[in-house]
Amino acid sequence: MKKLTGLLLILSLFTVTAFAQSADQKAVAKQIEALRKAMIAGDRAALNSLTLPDLHYAHSMDVIQTRSGFVDSLATKTWTFTKIIITKQEIHVSGNTATVTHRLYGDIKNVGKDAAKTALGVMQVWKKVNGKWLLLARSAYKLMPPNDVPPAQ
Repeated sequence: MKKLTGLLLILSLFTVTAFAQSADQKAVAKQIEALRKAMIAGDRAALNSLTLPDLHYAHSMDVIQTRSGFVDSLATKTWTFTKIIITKQEIHVSGNTATVTHRLYGDIKNVGKDAAKTALGVMQVWKKVNGKWLLLARSAYKLMPPNDVPPAQ
């Protein structure tokens, strides 16, 4: 019985370790949440503080923006998000680089167009600079069809 108890204890420790997020993964997740909020708010200062100057931001509609283009489009309300929900997020850290995949569901409006819903698969690359995780690159693709849209947050 003692051997079985010891084996179960060891297995449970491995399970907890396998599913625990590292400090870097938690820090990246925090930055992703800050970016989500800044995108909804169109907060120029926050968007700039979360991204690198050489940001490469690729949209699902074949548009690629620099940091200034990305930040300006949200800060000037050319693009407006009223809701962004992120699901199925996975964060992988390798040294000072993190890759992130997730699904993004949102309500978006482009100036001069009707509001629309969006459902995207997203991949991001974050780089740790002076102890802070900053977005270096992002690419998205349309999810077809968006059947698993989660409830509003």
